[in-house]
Amino acid sequence: MRRLRLWPSLAGLPRNARNSIRMEPLWAVFGTPVTYYAPLYMAAVGLSSTQIGALGSITLAFSLLFQTVAAPITNRVGRKRTTLIGDLISWTVPMFVWAVSRSFESFVLAAVLSAVGRIVTVSWSLLVIEDVEETQRPRVFGIFNLIIAGCGLLTPLLGLLMTQHGVAPVMRVYYTLGGVGMTIMFLLRNAITQETRSGQAAMHEHQDLHPWQSVQQTLRHVAGLRQHAGLPSVMLFYVLSIFTEQMSVFQILFLGGPLHFGAGALSLVPVAGAVITALMYAGVLRRLSGVAAERTLVVARLLGLLGAVLLLLIPAANITALLLTVSVLGAATFLTQTFRDTVLFNRLPQHGTADLYSAVQTLCLLCSVPAGALAGFIYSTHPRTLFVVLAVLNALLLAMAVWLARRRV
Repeated sequence: MRRLRLWPSLAGLPRNARNSIRMEPLWAVFGTPVTYYAPLYMAAVGLSSTQIGALGSITLAFSLLFQTVAAPITNRVGRKRTTLIGDLISWTVPMFVWAVSRSFESFVLAAVLSAVGRIVTVSWSLLVIEDVEETQRPRVFGIFNLIIAGCGLLTPLLGLLMTQHGVAPVMRVYYTLGGVGMTIMFLLRNAITQETRSGQAAMHEHQDLHPWQSVQQTLRHVAGLRQHAGLPSVMLFYVLSIFTEQMSVFQILFLGGPLHFGAGALSLVPVAGAVITALMYAGVLRRLSGVAAERTLVVARLLGLLGAVLLLLIPAANITALLLTVSVLGAATFLTQTFRDTVLFNRLPQHGTADLYSAVQTLCLLCSVPAGALAGFIYSTHPRTLFVVLAVLNALLLAMAVWLARRRV
């Protein structure tokens, strides 16, 4: 019998992807838990719910600002250098600021700095994936998703420490450790990666341009996206899937409220998600290597629709039904995030990649604004209605995935 291989093999991957994967756990082990517990930490140091909400709006506003210049900066400075500088600004510095924050103003400073990460979203993604062959891209995205899910298992352990020693003291220590660990990771990763071929070409193209001319160049690439066959449809699928994920943030409240699951049962949700992610990577992903990414998206969205329907049918406090449902949803999320990014990058042209990918991320940010507010309004009016809407959105995503797969043939 062939054994499942839970630890990913990096054989055959190019230098940037291989070394970035090796360094990723040192980021995820800190980044995943602190992101999850950030609102709790803010409340523990005295911020009001209004101030916490305002910080979300400030972060989003500056994220949109930095997203607009992500492509020009990445093209001019290079994928590698932009990633290093951007990570130090958007993660290292904020981690130390958060560690000592006691006022709303200090959290505002950290929020503005962390928003620089929107630039890194573009530069890092291109640094990792541009030199990877199309057939290997699902494997790379799958490994990153596996690492993040695995490090998410530290979240309940950190919660246990906070129960014993208090939220603020534990988080201050963890933020400090995270600042040190991430800095080491950023410097090491920069030392063992290299600029991509497309990045070198983009730097050469933009080196003699005025910064405003670089922005104009970006706008021209975005305006001409219709010239690339199938790209607008893929972008629409990508943005709608992000919109659906943003509207799903109330799932934990739905499980703990109308469905009456206690803290013990809810603590099993991230564990089930991590286990399913590991099993999907080890037992499923390699078997899909010869299947078109668009066809795999059909399977992913079929699972997403099934999970959305099961969520509406869970009997109150039935842990077996809960674990079954979150497992199906976890499998759908893993496959979607892995192959959604693969399909997008496979459709992006070599010339203007940063510009078009940044445009997709900008659209996703813009869609995040109404998604949360709309979901909150529906949930406050009638909780179950929100998840009926999510089931409809999953059905629409399935239809779009089928259409993309047919156009691929």
